[in-house]
Amino acid sequence: MEAFNRHNGTFLIMDIFIVIALILLINTYLVKALNNKYNINPESYLWILFVVHFALTATYILYAFANRSDSFAYYDRASRSEDWLSLLIYGTSFIDFMAWPFVKLLSLSYISVMIIFSYFGYIALLLIYLSVNENVNLKPVWNNLSAKELIFLLPNVHFWSSSLGKGSIILLGLGFFIFGLSRFNRRGRGFLIFLGSLLTLMIRPHIFLTLVTSVMIGILITSSGIKPYVKWLIFSIAVILFLYISQDVLKFANVESLDVFSSDKISNRAQELSKSKSGVDISNYNLAMKMFTFWFRPLFIDASGVMGLIVSIENLLYLYFFAITVKSVVQHWGDWNGWFRISLFVFVLGSFILAQVTGNLGIAIRQKAQFMPFFFIIYCKALYYQQYSFKRKQQINTV
Repeated sequence: MEAFNRHNGTFLIMDIFIVIALILLINTYLVKALNNKYNINPESYLWILFVVHFALTATYILYAFANRSDSFAYYDRASRSEDWLSLLIYGTSFIDFMAWPFVKLLSLSYISVMIIFSYFGYIALLLIYLSVNENVNLKPVWNNLSAKELIFLLPNVHFWSSSLGKGSIILLGLGFFIFGLSRFNRRGRGFLIFLGSLLTLMIRPHIFLTLVTSVMIGILITSSGIKPYVKWLIFSIAVILFLYISQDVLKFANVESLDVFSSDKISNRAQELSKSKSGVDISNYNLAMKMFTFWFRPLFIDASGVMGLIVSIENLLYLYFFAITVKSVVQHWGDWNGWFRISLFVFVLGSFILAQVTGNLGIAIRQKAQFMPFFFIIYCKALYYQQYSFKRKQQINTV
């Protein structure tokens, strides 16, 4: 690739070194500010999260060279474009738009741009973790870390949000959105909701529609914690956005209806994806099997290679977490506030949409990484009720 090879070795090493140094400097300031403001415990956790993310970034870069990642194409297109604003289009071109200043204006190397976009993925996970930290208090279970810290160290989400591509930016948009929504009445949170919505809309309009729908449902069925006029104002805005953007989503997806069950184009797409060596033909699956495939496969019986085995271990953990979460949703649904309910609907509706078109397990692993952090949110809430119930039983037994 001409654009990738235009750097000599010295310049390549220098710009990588400068980018890493700047990221470390920025992150040092960021971690200190967040520890002071949000009382992170332990204080070293945000650095642990950083180290895990960038260890997996290094792994992804090696993976990209071995498997010819789409990140090369994003870098190449950005380097060939002379007009930045011409790239400001829904979908894939928006990633070219995001990459252009780093590739064309600053002339950074491929690896340097990969590291920058990986940092965007780290910020996304940081924001989602902070939103959980604002809403759930769990007891430490290992080395002063609670389950809410440990779950955000699982590798799959880090791996697929650590490159130049849709994964890091869509997760950043979702991170801004859910963090802003966590305390939407605080200063600056409204702007974060807007920024997250905009990023999500530009990359995947149908996922933005999922966010809007989830807010509509969550607000509508939540009767406490929000003043009535605020509740109906938010709901009205969500309805207007839904009606306004739905037609654009249809054009973007090149379908005639939002009914994912009846679209021939979507069904054909699922069948095409199932033809690869890691594919599973889900065209004849019922809804439950499609969702199970999207969330929990590959398992050990259909794992392919070392990566497949690692993902299978994580998926087995997800199955265990899912059982705990379902029990909590059934038992404590009435106690969940609107934010947790919206997070649940984002996870379920987003998974539902992608599960209809994901016949390829490799695609499923990548795409579900966008929504698993929302599952982490509701799982942490489920654990809170589990710990609370256990503590209450202990108190009763003591009396």
